Amino acid sequence: MAILLVCSGIAPAGIALAQTTSEQPSPTSALPAGSNLLNPNVSVIGWFQAEAGDESDEPGSHVFEFREAELGLQANVDPYSRADFFIAVSPEEGVDLEEGYLTLLTLPAGLSAKLGKFRNNFGKFNRTHPPETPFADRPLAAERFLGEEGLASAGVSLSWLVPLPVYLNLDAEVTNTPERGDVPSFEPFRGKDLLYTSRLSTFLDVGETVNVTVGASAASGANGADLPDTSAFLSDTKALRATLLGADLTFRWKNPRRAIYRSLIAQIEWMERRGEQFGASDQVARGGFAYVDYQFARRWHAGVRLDRSETLDGGSSDSGSLAFLTFTPSEFSLVSAQVRRVDLGGGPDEMRYFLKTTFNIGPHGQHPF
Repeated sequence: MAILLVCSGIAPAGIALAQTTSEQPSPTSALPAGSNLLNPNVSVIGWFQAEAGDESDEPGSHVFEFREAELGLQANVDPYSRADFFIAVSPEEGVDLEEGYLTLLTLPAGLSAKLGKFRNNFGKFNRTHPPETPFADRPLAAERFLGEEGLASAGVSLSWLVPLPVYLNLDAEVTNTPERGDVPSFEPFRGKDLLYTSRLSTFLDVGETVNVTVGASAASGANGADLPDTSAFLSDTKALRATLLGADLTFRWKNPRRAIYRSLIAQIEWMERRGEQFGASDQVARGGFAYVDYQFARRWHAGVRLDRSETLDGGSSDSGSLAFLTFTPSEFSLVSAQVRRVDLGGGPDEMRYFLKTTFNIGPHGQHPF
């Protein structure tokens, strides 16, 4: 009876109608339920890991470690731009701004731009944050050439979708040279040394189930200076340079009729670094990695990665491999058992074992496809 009275507009005693008496609606009354126009998307990714094997007894190492919590804040600033912030909290680094940039979406001539701190658009692997890679570690080449956290710096990035019948994207970036020791391939000489990065990529659909991404990258930056510590001398000296070249190929297979049960991703990435030296020939080092990630059931993945990389001085060539078995209860969490073998310069193999767990809450945005 009470329901009938309310629906007819007559409220019995003790029941108030859910209707505003104001003739002017509030500023938010027109927003749909759950609207995010006035608040950013907030997400958190947790990365917990267990490690055992060689090097596990080194000072400061632990079997269990909460590696990182990554807080993401993402939202449109206005119809013309978007802002993204990713803040990492870890026992080793404390609180660190991994990325924080503004994207201008509607520049003339089909351009878009990023301003702030971001992961440089070199290769495919560097663009993905460490907790969100399939691996518990980093490939040898990625770690030796781009550092433990990857190549990221503050600056400006321009992106141009070339107006052609096929997809072709060109990126050009000018950023600060990373701090000394962060990225082994580059070393600042003066505070205003700049790093120049470019990438050309294309995306091809090969039928209904297969697509391929191909990219070529280049980065050029300071390589320090092997000179006497004399300020008068250094003031007239240019920094040595280092150039890093890269190529990558990504193959994806997913049958849309069985997409939740079977899929495959295969990726290969190659790098070459050439660094100037004072009074000597350039140092040349090469490296790369390849991996396959096969989804063989709705919640199960298996894969393998092969590594090969020279040291930056080109003195030795090391190899390694990693195998993993991953259980994904949903798209928001995973548990992955992994084993890694590394052969350093022909010496005894190093074996390490990992249990990687990641989990996230909130609408974390996708990384570049």
